[in-house]
Amino acid sequence: MNTTAETLDDLDIFARNHHDWLFCGQRDPNWLLETSLEKASRRCGVSQQKYEKAVVREFQRHAHAYLHRVPNANDYVEWLALMQHHGAPTRFLDFTLSFWIALFFAYEEAETDCVVWALNPKTLGDKTGKDFNVVLKENILNGKHKDERLYQDVPFYTNERLAIQKGTFVFSLNLNRTFHDLLIQNQKEYNKLTVRASLFPEIRKKLNEFNCNSRVLFPGIDGYARYFKNHSF
Repeated sequence: MNTTAETLDDLDIFARNHHDWLFCGQRDPNWLLETSLEKASRRCGVSQQKYEKAVVREFQRHAHAYLHRVPNANDYVEWLALMQHHGAPTRFLDFTLSFWIALFFAYEEAETDCVVWALNPKTLGDKTGKDFNVVLKENILNGKHKDERLYQDVPFYTNERLAIQKGTFVFSLNLNRTFHDLLIQNQKEYNKLTVRASLFPEIRKKLNEFNCNSRVLFPGIDGYARYFKNHSF
């Protein structure tokens, strides 16, 4: 279902009607939900499977030279989360449990209308009994456990940014299909909210009232500097 927010009340209604859903904000309403792995492998002209296997291996080999602590070799959820956190291409797509945080990411650098996707986690694949550290490792290395569901998970050890942003990851085990194709099949329930650019000044004020801005969502000097993109004095 596609809807449009023309007023702040429309935003409030959408947030209330999607309590306990997952949200993803994008600055362009025409974009599909696409992982960074899809984009990078397409740009490099390599299949997602081949590209991911090589990138994960290289990242695991060299991350220790840049970090004080690296995950256990078999903690693949944490490895992919770490890669995602630092900007490496992964199959993980960032979602948040907060509609308002997703709205911030949607409008922050938007020039025109932006969009927030809402995804019902009850319609995702059942992860009961699955250890995604094992499943992802075997899927990446040997192509095992391939199906056409989407799954949600987070690493046992999170980081400060993931916690503050109420973040979670949605991903596929079948890299022969695009994330968006898998989203629209198997009765996954999702809605798309287009937010009019005319609302941005009011959104900025509303989000700042409860400290939903880059100064809070990105702890440290980088987040503080990013804050000035949407504020004047």
